[in-house]
Amino acid sequence: MNAGNGVPRPRSGIGETLHLGVDVGGTFTDVVVVDVAAAAGPLDAVRGKVPSTPRDPAEGVVAACRLAAETMGLELRGLLGRLRRFGLGTTVVTNVLATHTGRRLGLITTRGFEDLVPLARGNRVSVDGWLEPPPALVERTAIIGLDERTDRSGRVLRPVDVDDARAAAERLLSGSGVQALVVSLLWSFRNPANEIAVRDILAKEFPDVRVVIGSEVAPVIREYERTQFALLNAYCGGALDWLGPLTENLAANGLRAPLMLTHSSGGATTVDGARAVPIGLAMSGPAAGAAAATALVRARGDLDVVACDLGGTSLDVALISDGEVLRRTRGNVVGHWTSLSMVDVDSVGSGGGSVAYADALGAIRVGPRSAGADPGPACYDRGGSEPTLTDALVTLGYIRPDRFLDGRMPLRADLAETACRTLGEAVGLDPWETAWGIREVALATMARAVRARIASRGLVASDLTLLAYGGGGGLFAAGIAGEVGIRRVVVPLLASVFSAYGAATAPLHRERSQSLALRLPAGPEELTPTVAALRDAVGADLDADGVAPGDRTIRLEADIRFERQGAELTIPIPGATTVPPDAAPLVIDTDDLIERFRAEYGRRFGEGALATGVIVELMTLRAIGTTIRDEAPAVEPRTTAAASSPTTESPAPIGIRAIRLDRTGPPAPVPELRTADLAPGMAVAGPTVIDAGDTTVWIPPDATASVDRTGSLVIELGAS
Repeated sequence: MNAGNGVPRPRSGIGETLHLGVDVGGTFTDVVVVDVAAAAGPLDAVRGKVPSTPRDPAEGVVAACRLAAETMGLELRGLLGRLRRFGLGTTVVTNVLATHTGRRLGLITTRGFEDLVPLARGNRVSVDGWLEPPPALVERTAIIGLDERTDRSGRVLRPVDVDDARAAAERLLSGSGVQALVVSLLWSFRNPANEIAVRDILAKEFPDVRVVIGSEVAPVIREYERTQFALLNAYCGGALDWLGPLTENLAANGLRAPLMLTHSSGGATTVDGARAVPIGLAMSGPAAGAAAATALVRARGDLDVVACDLGGTSLDVALISDGEVLRRTRGNVVGHWTSLSMVDVDSVGSGGGSVAYADALGAIRVGPRSAGADPGPACYDRGGSEPTLTDALVTLGYIRPDRFLDGRMPLRADLAETACRTLGEAVGLDPWETAWGIREVALATMARAVRARIASRGLVASDLTLLAYGGGGGLFAAGIAGEVGIRRVVVPLLASVFSAYGAATAPLHRERSQSLALRLPAGPEELTPTVAALRDAVGADLDADGVAPGDRTIRLEADIRFERQGAELTIPIPGATTVPPDAAPLVIDTDDLIERFRAEYGRRFGEGALATGVIVELMTLRAIGTTIRDEAPAVEPRTTAAASSPTTESPAPIGIRAIRLDRTGPPAPVPELRTADLAPGMAVAGPTVIDAGDTTVWIPPDATASVDRTGSLVIELGAS
């Protein structure tokens, strides 16, 4: 919006309570600006996309902010100065792990356990279609054991010898290229005295070397997971170096609000919190989307959902049950098994930039390798020549080249077709059959991932709603749902930039854990001191983040298992939510906790799996602190120009798009609508494509779609 002389003219009514969110993806960097003070009514959300800048992520972040400011008729300084919060989700930590570009590490452990990390676990990752062990975080030659010992009760049997610790560090640092040291000793979660002693020795003798100790970053049982967590934090320690220059750049341009980063748990953390535990950002982007999805499903009242985020690199699948996104406290992070509190997300390499190729048998395969932002799909005309899923969708007519990103980034349909033709010559198909095959293979991979995620939690697909977002979510949502047996699909109004919206609105999240390995039932004297220590620690974290006591809540949960099982279930502790400064001692009813665990175990695995007379163990207690103000608006922001009052009148098509609906045969004429013309209450029948400017939603022939009060598009399958 510009004045006649070309000077930006600010939009009227721009508030001073703006939240801005940026999500740095592998292909695009997304931005959203919302006014949280207007949450009671329709919101005028600003959104946009710019190509990511892998060599310097900060460059793409600033470019996205400039685009948002321009859209609002402001200079960059004018926008940043109005912000109340700046939220950022990023894949840089994940990229360091995926590209194996982290720091070279040395590990000091308990003598006799030097081979624990090299030999433990049988993790495999896909490398060009082959399952191989992920590259080691630390080489066996860079692992040294100390003659120290703490027993399982926390009693120090042999203290650390100062000379031995100094000699071990000197050996690791001399001529081996080691850039950081990790100290992880046996039973340190019970008593960290020996680990702390080693750290203090190293800090005195080698003050310029970063030292990470396992008991400080993850005081949890299982020495392998604890050691891996410490290794991952040290390995990724340099991944966030660009945040310093970015923060300075934004501050120089008027930003006064704090920069908040989305944590893998689905909440937000400060820059200092992220630097202290960088691996906590490993699932930052998917977690931001899950946070936004949770807010939306609560607003809609549709509380059991499978959330699918389809971007340029991957499809990320998460489950929301009873309005809460499911989390896990252990799992794979880019092939590395560790103890990390995170949104329970499964990812498959079938995104818009996923490269299609012919395997040794002449069959079409798609991903996991991605063309990324540079050079990107062939149709981007940036030097890429291999066919991608985006090229296939352009060739089939699902993506209109001249309207990509509201026409700001026109695509080359001829280059997309040429790329598909080249692959087709290798498999004996014409360009359009090849494009159809690429789409079908990608769809099958996505459906398989969603089906597996649902089955892993013992859920029934027909009881769930599929919530689809990301740049490509709307094009595949109905197809995925049809394959797995889901009858309802919801595509949010801000689907294309949903993770950025989550980054803008996710509440601050802090947590502390402590393993106990305690048999239940247990008396108050066995739990109360740990509960008090965890609550105090989380409270201190929130104090450091500047969160006032009245603006926070702290809740507790426990990881529980049947004795000697290898995995636990996380059970919320009822009545444990507190709003400080309420410091009343909390007494946990362990009998009730046992019953809650058994009920969830039976629901998850079947009543027949419940064992009688087996001891129940409380393995870990966890305190989670969050902010209770400035959370996501109750109703998702609207960006349409249509009136917000309900209506049943359907909009007129803006044109006809030629789309190939089957493998052979000519393109079919499909009506094309514009998202900006939709309003709550409107309904359309398939086949239809709905163009949002930055994404497209496909309504298949056997479906109808309507707009609900949040501006989301609700697709009912089999209801033409």
